Amino acid sequence: MDDREALLWDLAGQEDYRLIHRLFLEETALALLLINPQKDDPFLEAGDWLKALETAQNQPAAHGIETPQKTARAAARLLVFSQIDVGGMKVSNTKIDRFCAKHGFHGWIATSAKSGENCSDARSDHQPSHLKQLIADSIPWDTLPWTNTPRLLAELKNALLAMRDEADIRLLRFAELAQRLRRALPGEVFQESDVRTAVTLLANHGLARPLKFGDLVLLQPELLNGYAGAVIRAARAHTDEIGCVAESRIHDAAFDFTGVDRLARPDEELLLRALVQTFLDHSLCIAEDTGQGKQLVFPSQYRREKDIPWQPDVFVSYTFEGEWQTIWTTLVVRLWYSNEFEHRELWRNAAEFVSSRGQLLGLKIDNRQGEGEATISLFFHAKVPDELKVIFIEYVHRHLARYAANVRRDRRYVCPECGTPVTNLDAVRRRLEKGKDFITCQDCDERVPFRDFIEERLESDPVARKILEMEKTAKRELDNQALEQILTGHMMAVCGEAGQIFRELTKFDYGIDGEVEFKDNEGRASGRKIYVQLKSGNSYLRTRGGDGREVFDVKNERHLEYWGSQPVDVYLVIRQTGEERMGVRGSDEGTIRWMNVTRYLKERKDKESRQIIFDGENLTRETVLQVRDRILGGAG
Repeated sequence: MDDREALLWDLAGQEDYRLIHRLFLEETALALLLINPQKDDPFLEAGDWLKALETAQNQPAAHGIETPQKTARAAARLLVFSQIDVGGMKVSNTKIDRFCAKHGFHGWIATSAKSGENCSDARSDHQPSHLKQLIADSIPWDTLPWTNTPRLLAELKNALLAMRDEADIRLLRFAELAQRLRRALPGEVFQESDVRTAVTLLANHGLARPLKFGDLVLLQPELLNGYAGAVIRAARAHTDEIGCVAESRIHDAAFDFTGVDRLARPDEELLLRALVQTFLDHSLCIAEDTGQGKQLVFPSQYRREKDIPWQPDVFVSYTFEGEWQTIWTTLVVRLWYSNEFEHRELWRNAAEFVSSRGQLLGLKIDNRQGEGEATISLFFHAKVPDELKVIFIEYVHRHLARYAANVRRDRRYVCPECGTPVTNLDAVRRRLEKGKDFITCQDCDERVPFRDFIEERLESDPVARKILEMEKTAKRELDNQALEQILTGHMMAVCGEAGQIFRELTKFDYGIDGEVEFKDNEGRASGRKIYVQLKSGNSYLRTRGGDGREVFDVKNERHLEYWGSQPVDVYLVIRQTGEERMGVRGSDEGTIRWMNVTRYLKERKDKESRQIIFDGENLTRETVLQVRDRILGGAG
């Protein structure tokens, strides 16, 4: 019989963690829903979990506008009652069986960790417990992808698993990881590519996580959960109830990480950088520049409710199933970054935007706890033009079609003759299902057509193109902010590897993002430093037609004066990703190069040009140390 391996993930049920659950649910083969049988209604919150599971498994990758969706594979389900040693079962077997049949559970079992009932091998004469056997029998092995792991990769994977169980080995640079594996497996001969393949195998099962900077590998990805929960708690606890936390605050060593199994401070700073990048990658927060610095805004963590003394005139509503917090958050975040509307105000249950002419467009959400269902309603100022309504409606519609399940649309209609709203939505649904194209006004008996300008425009190509443009804009804005986090993290990692100190700086309005302070030969901070300007993206450099040189165009001439006036040298750091550069293919982390722009500006002949011929060298541990030696040696 072939060896089979099952990996169990324990998802914390607290609200602090629900926003990031979908990052870990996509490849679920079997879901175990743990129920407290002493509750009066033990199934109250089950619907939310089941819908979260369904929608997470059907979601495309982050920002996946053009990425085809994976073939959906429904996870098998088991219902597990825990703590039956405390008061037994308060719910009848008949009710349990009915719930299992309704929601597609493979079966159910009652357990007690205290007594070992049904979950202890010792209670089963050291045979697999009833729970373990039920898990093995319920996993749909025949539908899962089969993996043949060569002996060497199996050895590397097992050594990595053993390594990750050591408390002091949680975040490593890849080179150090490979070195440790060679010590752990002295009789094996393997290459760097073998180690990377083994790490990828573990990452596919959620047992490791390569970071997107510094060639770092997180051997305990669950640490992200703890840190994310702490950040989300801080956002929710904001004194003004506006669901945000200053980014600089979470990087402060004094931040409240109560309950988190913390890393050593240098590693913690790197992991926090990766955490913010993950939030942005998955559209879970907004990074907004304010007078008090950059704020991370979590729409789902607002505590202020929109107090509406009058019910807004709802134009259309969407009722859907799924994990409403994540669906709502990603919708608001992407509308925010689409650049089509100015953001105005956020609440826990509503978001308002304004058009370029100051006209109000809004949406509100009502969720039904335990049912895994919610309704998003759209409303508009009376003077919002129909064309803008169409774009707003279609953007919401496409978002829900992609991320939610069982979406039902209810359009509100108004009689064109007397202006009376049609209030019988059930009658509208029935007539639409029968293919009717109108309903009779309850006041004046005139026909109210279902197909009006709005409905016709929703199906037009220009609207589809506009929505695609908005999605691309939102993706680009979010990507740029995530790339900033990646480059800053890489700068921290490389300087740390070189034994030097990198600090992000917020005191400068523009032109400088951080500083590198060098240590002397005794390992003490010397006070000698350089400033760095960080740029991440493929658009910052262009190839000049005349001579093929790479050029960085300075858009604001004040930067040239500013860089030249600094008391220390300024280095320009540019990260390019995933493309050919001068015939050289970059790594997955991209090509990161830097150059002394202060020296370049002093030595060049054309002092007025905004073009900088970029002739940077790779940013590595070795080049950081070379700059350190020049600075401390007085060469500059």
